[in-house]
Formats: sequence, C-alpha cells, structure tokens
Amino acid sequence: MSTNDQTDERLLKDFADGNRAALGELAHRYESMMLGLACGLLGQDQSLACDAVQDAWVRIIRHGSGFRRESTVKTWLYRITINCCKDLQQMYRRYGRPLALADESTLPEADANRAEDADRRRRLNEALMALPVNTRSLLLLCYQQGLTHTFAADVLGIPIGTLKSRLNAALNELRQRLESEVAP
Repeated sequence: MSTNDQTDERLLKDFADGNRAALGELAHRYESMMLGLACGLLGQDQSLACDAVQDAWVRIIRHGSGFRRESTVKTWLYRITINCCKDLQQMYRRYGRPLALADESTLPEADANRAEDADRRRRLNEALMALPVNTRSLLLLCYQQGLTHTFAADVLGIPIGTLKSRLNAALNELRQRLESEVAP
C-alpha cells in the first residue's frame, strides 16, 4: 500500500516508526491548509506564517510518537498550528515588534488590480487583526478553512454550543469594527 492510500493516523504512526515518506505525505495533505490558517492568524504575513508552520512541523516531528488518538490527526495539526501562531505573536509582543498587516502587494493579483477590493480586504484584515487571537481563530477555522462547526469545536477543544455562541459574538464584533470604521 502506498503512503497516499493510508489514513492520517497510519501515516503518523509509520513516521513515528521511522518512515520519513509518511511525514512527507502528511505535509503534502495538510501544509497548504496549515499555511492558510497561519496567514490568517498572523495578519497575512507570509514569512511569519511560514515560520509558524515550520515550528508546527518541528513539534509534530518531536511529538508525533506521543499522539494519543483523542482527536483526528487533522485536528491535532490545526491545534499545533494555532499554538505556534500564538507563541509567535507573544514573542513579537514581548520584544515590541508589531505584526505586519497585509498590504496590496500580498493580495492575489486579481483583487489587487481593483482598488476597491484591495481596500475592502485591507479593512477586513485590520478588523480581524484587532480581534483577540481566540476570536480570530474561530472565524478563520469556520470561514477561511471551511471547517464544519463540529470539526472547529474539536480543533479548539470546546463544546459545539460554545463554538456557535462565540462565533456569533465574533461575527457581531467584526461587523461592529467594520461599521465603525466606515461610519462618518
């Protein structure tokens, strides 16, 4: 059986048993999703997001053999990525280096060509970055990563009812921030 036919759990176990190709297959399956989540959490700073994902892989390599199957591998990878992003944010706050917000050059070319779309994305990114990281995580997991509420609740380790009420509050807070910015 090739590595791309195996379950995530099997790949992680095979990696822990010394099969390096198994880790490569996990990276192939999840690295772009981890990078997208990290970019959203870190203000679209691609370089910083890459650092967070690299830190996540280091943790996965170190602790992969200790995976307890209390969640899916995908859930575990998302949790590690979120924690690495939080750690990087704390480090930057501690040393007084603010995280960069996205500028037009980091936006996809199709959107950057339209000033109105670029401005809307900039305002949304600024409003998202103004939210606490836990609130931002909810929004990014559900709307950027497209996770179901059940899966996002599992990633965050909270009951689904709690996720739904926090998600509603997060959307309201984001709306208020965006409206107050536009209001004369």
